[in-house]
Amino acid sequence: VKEGLVAIINIYLQGDVEFQGQTKGRLNSDITSQVDSVVRHSLEDFLNTHQTQGDMLSNRIILAAQARIASRQAKDSVNRKSNISHRLNLPGKLSDCSSTLRDESELFICEGDSAGGSSKQARDRKTQAILPIRGKILNVETATKDKILANQEIQNIVSALGTGIEPNYQYEKLRYGKIILMTDADVDGAHICTLLLTFFYRFMPRLIHENHLYIAQPPLYRIDAGKKTFYAIDDKEKNKIVSKLNGAKYEIGRFKGLGEMPSSDLKTTTMDKSNRTLIRVTIADDRNTDVTFDRLMGKDAQNRFKFIKEKAVFFQDLDI
Repeated sequence: VKEGLVAIINIYLQGDVEFQGQTKGRLNSDITSQVDSVVRHSLEDFLNTHQTQGDMLSNRIILAAQARIASRQAKDSVNRKSNISHRLNLPGKLSDCSSTLRDESELFICEGDSAGGSSKQARDRKTQAILPIRGKILNVETATKDKILANQEIQNIVSALGTGIEPNYQYEKLRYGKIILMTDADVDGAHICTLLLTFFYRFMPRLIHENHLYIAQPPLYRIDAGKKTFYAIDDKEKNKIVSKLNGAKYEIGRFKGLGEMPSSDLKTTTMDKSNRTLIRVTIADDRNTDVTFDRLMGKDAQNRFKFIKEKAVFFQDLDI
């Protein structure tokens, strides 16, 4: 504990003495462990027999620790905002959250300005940031690195997260505790989500390993029955809800996309932390995952078609 406590021990050493490092701030000597042993036991004996002084010292240590934590958080806050402020000319139109605490902050990556507009109205401005992207991003599995780094949408994502990409990825600079992919509940939305997953797996794998990447589950249908409203993510769930209405009158609406969804519905179903469903992206086996991305997103179309046929439960039901 350097702040508020200074102890000076005068020791004479015989023989060769070496300093540690270029700053020469400490000796590189076996005497360190010997002094530590003597001082530790003496200090413990003193604290055990002088409770008042021990309590004062403990309070001082706690206060110094709290000051260091507050200082570190303030520094992180400045870095978080300053790193992004000089690049706010991004066409991605990042709408940041006001919180500077990473663990409570979330970044929603959504498709298109219309979805971004609805998301901004539905979000919690304190903890939820919105980054719209234009359509389908580059397939990084087949593109050259120069082309990937030059892609504006990828630049926007990397800039918003603040970490950089492999091999220069810096986890400690991550600005958000959750990165949530929020795309339309249709085949195009699934394709965009897959393209984003490919990018994160290839260039920010630690983001997945550290449990920061999630997929939102927006509904495809809204069922109104009297004063009650139900939401269904697919046809199966819709049919299940309808079967439980026991012949009551109902109306079914199909959302054309997040941009067409009223902000109140989007908030209730997809963005409200107390009511939403998120799928956390995990990697069970790196080798199999690597092969899967190569087959699904690589250049070999025949290999991809074969993979889809193998994995599709009902091939004729594929929405292509």
